[in-house]
Amino acid sequence: MYDIFAKGGFVMGIIIACSVLAVTVAIQRWSYYRRIEKEDMLLMPQLRQAAADGAARLSPAGDGPLARLWAAIYDRRAGSGAEIGDAAELVLDAENLRLERYLYILATVATIAPLLGLLGTVFGMIKTFHAAAASGAGNPALLAEGIAEALYNTAAGLCVTIFCVVSHNHHRNRADRLLRQLETRAKEIAALLTGGGDSRAA
Repeated sequence: MYDIFAKGGFVMGIIIACSVLAVTVAIQRWSYYRRIEKEDMLLMPQLRQAAADGAARLSPAGDGPLARLWAAIYDRRAGSGAEIGDAAELVLDAENLRLERYLYILATVATIAPLLGLLGTVFGMIKTFHAAAASGAGNPALLAEGIAEALYNTAAGLCVTIFCVVSHNHHRNRADRLLRQLETRAKEIAALLTGGGDSRAA
């Protein structure tokens, strides 16, 4: 494996660095979204119970989006529907930014990785032609080295691109779904705290 990386040249090092960055972002986003899903599963029943008990002030453990929604709506529960909606909207806007954070890195790496692979391919072919011009076709080892550099970079760039495209689309769809879920929870919490009935969501 090290031999492949070494033959890929300096462009291969850039592609590897991009791949490490992309994997780090993908893992971080997966962990963050998982925490939000776990918070919803564990905290929402507590919030419903708190509302059923008279909406006594509840300070949920942690600082997740659901806890922030509850706090914002609770503080405005005596206000008008517009005030409650504005408070929830401010929290949702902030949560949307948090959900989308770092996804641009995956999109950027997906865009530049094939270009880096192409750049490595060009450098590899330049090396091949340079070797052919210097020693003719009688030194296949030099020719093979340039061709190998070209192909390794092409393959690496495509692999990183495929990973980033799949990961970006997956996390983008997950972020959109979580935002819609938070919007539903905001309506449910507002209804519970203002006596608007049981708008309990699945």
